[in-house]
Amino acid sequence: MLRIFRFKLNNRFILVASFFLLRPIMAVCAQPETLNLSYSALVPSGAPFWIGHELKLFEREGIKTQLLYINAAPRVMAALLAGEVQIALSGVNSIVSAYAHGSDPVAIAGTVNKINVSIFARPEIRIPEDLKSKRLGITRFGGLTDFSANYALKKWGLHAAKDVALIQIGDTTALMGAMAGNAVQAATLQPPFTILAAGLGYRELLDLSKSGLEYQNTVVLTTRSLVKKSPDTFRKFLRGYSSALAVFHGQKETALKIMSRYLKGLDPLVLEKSYEAYKAWVPEVPYVNQAGMETAIALTPTTGREKEVKYTDIVDESLVRELEQQGLYRSLYKK
Repeated sequence: MLRIFRFKLNNRFILVASFFLLRPIMAVCAQPETLNLSYSALVPSGAPFWIGHELKLFEREGIKTQLLYINAAPRVMAALLAGEVQIALSGVNSIVSAYAHGSDPVAIAGTVNKINVSIFARPEIRIPEDLKSKRLGITRFGGLTDFSANYALKKWGLHAAKDVALIQIGDTTALMGAMAGNAVQAATLQPPFTILAAGLGYRELLDLSKSGLEYQNTVVLTTRSLVKKSPDTFRKFLRGYSSALAVFHGQKETALKIMSRYLKGLDPLVLEKSYEAYKAWVPEVPYVNQAGMETAIALTPTTGREKEVKYTDIVDESLVRELEQQGLYRSLYKK
């Protein structure tokens, strides 16, 4: 009897000791996964990432996030394919090009589902034809502003390089400075800079959001290989992202407060007007605008393509659809 008691006692001791020895390992295993998220423009399209990060909505789902600002779609793609970031807010031109050349980028959600770029010019430029022999500023070649500038010039019967020089400036703040200093005579802008430009007396030559063009502006981007490797990680991410979208759409004061931390120095009225504009372009349920994405595929230059690109090659909305079927969006928006 004594032997049996000792055996049981020893077993209990081993179990208790094992529990305390394993606690540090268990704690490590319970740590949130870390994802590097990037955004490519200092405009309100970044708000869902900022809100999710600041309010710890991603962390609530078991994901720790680090935010990186990378200000050009080609550089975003390079960072993604190099593994420096796992998820990005990005324009779509570089996605089409990267897939066509053998990489596996994929949009898992829509962010800004309408093109929202305007062409503003200095006051002496009264009509598009006045841009002949002038300079039109863009942020980066290969990005949304580059596409928008070329689209506008074609619409006006003008040709890049031949009629109008496209000048790569870097970021939108620098674009505004270049236009003020007459280094460029026009620029491709998005809110809030469109609102600032109008207030400064610059002339709007074209608002692409009212041009009838269906075009997917920005998406949540990753790679198929990452999704395939860790699908549950992306489910968690999209739950946090969707919660941030609900805050963006339904809690104006909170959204504006967080946006002001990233859009530093912006006049509160301009910030509010920008927020209201983006609310119309950012979907509550983050599906991609299929017609807009197909336009982007069709209009992306084909030079050097290794293979044709279809919508389903570069878009996978299965996780958003799964969350919708589970009732997440009805719960978030009380619908």
